[in-house]
Amino acid sequence: MVFLVSSKKLKMPQIVNSSLKYIPVAILSTLVFPGIFSPNGKLYVSYGNPYIIAAIITVIAVLLSKKSIVGIILGSASLIALRHIL
Repeated sequence: MVFLVSSKKLKMPQIVNSSLKYIPVAILSTLVFPGIFSPNGKLYVSYGNPYIIAAIITVIAVLLSKKSIVGIILGSASLIALRHIL
């Protein structure tokens, strides 16, 4: 706790500072990928997995529109539709 409460400015090495920017991506990947690739607890990588198809649709929608709300709406709608179709 002394590290967090210290009033002195701590100089971190450049490699630590540059690697800290990858932490949010790593945490998000850890939370999202198991739900996409193993929705029932077992690895399920197939064209019949609606989560993978909906994730691809979501990524394409966000990349094309540059708005996350479009990805949320389109991803949710595509997952609901795909779960009924597949």
